[in-house]
Amino acid sequence: MVKDFLNGFLALVKGKGASWGFEERRSLVRLKCSYRSIYSHGENRLPGTITDLGEGGLALTTPDPLKVGQTLKVYCPFVDVDGPNEPIEGEVCWTRELGGLHNSGLRFQVTPHSWVFSVLQLLGFSSLSSRSKRRWVRAECKLPARIGSREVQVENLGVGGALVQTKPRLTPAEGTITIGPYLKLEALELSGSLGEPREDGLQAFEFRELDAPQLKLLGLYLKALLRRSFA
Repeated sequence: MVKDFLNGFLALVKGKGASWGFEERRSLVRLKCSYRSIYSHGENRLPGTITDLGEGGLALTTPDPLKVGQTLKVYCPFVDVDGPNEPIEGEVCWTRELGGLHNSGLRFQVTPHSWVFSVLQLLGFSSLSSRSKRRWVRAECKLPARIGSREVQVENLGVGGALVQTKPRLTPAEGTITIGPYLKLEALELSGSLGEPREDGLQAFEFRELDAPQLKLLGLYLKALLRRSFA
């Protein structure tokens, strides 16, 4: 079921390098997952498992090896997608052995008729245009937080940063934000920089590069928030 997608993705990860930041391209946001699907090359339909999904591509584990340059169709792994669910068509751009299986990367252009379009919209992508101002999967929320010793409220949380309500407004500076705890999740503590106040009264807190435990916990926060908004 497509609702299980929010229960099943393991983490949100992003590309590394000097270009990391709050305005990182959304195409680098990847959703780690494990969903059985069907892919086709020519007339043959074969089983595979989608292990990674993003706006520009996916990773597919298959029993049989694929070849770089092959064109494949990957069919929707869910039976209850609310919206378009045509297969996505793309090109194999890399492949490697993975135990007794084969893992391959497929790149594609998302079309409004494909199941990927429906699933990514479900996860918060309001537009799938390269001109979209929305760069990250983000969750609207109202989470208690602190910046230094000041109590604030997080109203929007994403992989690259958060939008916080600060009254009175805080002076932009480097610092640490502590978010939560939330539900059964421990408090999330992240370093970064607080930006200038916006016209709507919010201030952006941009996260620095996250280590593995921080990224995992942030992914759990986003998973929980997206599930509550979808319920």
